[in-house]
This record gives sequence, C-alpha cells and structure tokens, in this order.
Amino acid sequence: MSKAVVMLAVVMASVMNFSASASNPNQYVKNEEMTGELITARTIFKNEDGHLFRHLRYTYTYDTENRVTSKEAAKWDSSKEAWVPYFKMDVSYTNSEVELSYARWNSKSNAYDSNIQKSFYELNDADATLMLASTK
Repeated sequence: MSKAVVMLAVVMASVMNFSASASNPNQYVKNEEMTGELITARTIFKNEDGHLFRHLRYTYTYDTENRVTSKEAAKWDSSKEAWVPYFKMDVSYTNSEVELSYARWNSKSNAYDSNIQKSFYELNDADATLMLASTK
C-alpha cells in the first residue's frame, strides 16, 4: 500500500499544476467520483462569479493492489460540448522500480502518441522513492 501512496503522490504532483496554479483557489472547484476509497474521476470546474464551467476531467485506473496504473486528462471544449482528450500517464510497477509514461493526445492520429516521455523511479526496501533513476 505504501508504494501506491508514494506513486499516487508523484503522479498527482506531476500534473496537478493545472488547478493549483490559480492565483485564487476559489477560482476552481473540484468534484471527485469515488469507488470505495479510490478516486475514479475528478472534474475541475472554473468558478466565475458563482457560475461553474467545466474545465478539466481526470480519470484514474488502478491495479489489484489499488495502485494507480493510469491517469487520463481531458479538456472541456465548449464549442463541441464535449470532453476532448488531453494527456495520459501510465504507471507500471516492479519490485525495485516504478515507470511513469506520459503522452499528449494527437488529434490527427486519434492516439496518445505526441510528446512521449518516460521516467523511472528507484524504490528502496520500504517502497519509498529514492530518486529519479532516468528519463527518456
């Protein structure tokens, strides 16, 4: 479970700058959808003078050990009245390492195949992240 908490913190910290960067935290409101104790989706709304507007939506998947295995983000397109894919992060685990893969949505190919990046994190015996091992 501690590995899941560590990776969830790494994953969340790496992409939460979208909602945390607002100068006023009241400019954004979040709604979380839960399955038991796991967040399966989070929708971020812009708060403009008390009116909420869709902004970003994150969906999460987990493995059998309740570790995050993917986080997918979508932006709201008001002209299409639909969520449009934005990026996806996949997380894979081994006994001594966690791999984090990031890719942006490519509307031309309709796939997450743009700006692909990978990072590897080493884990110590207590499943705590030691350091960023490498990036590609």
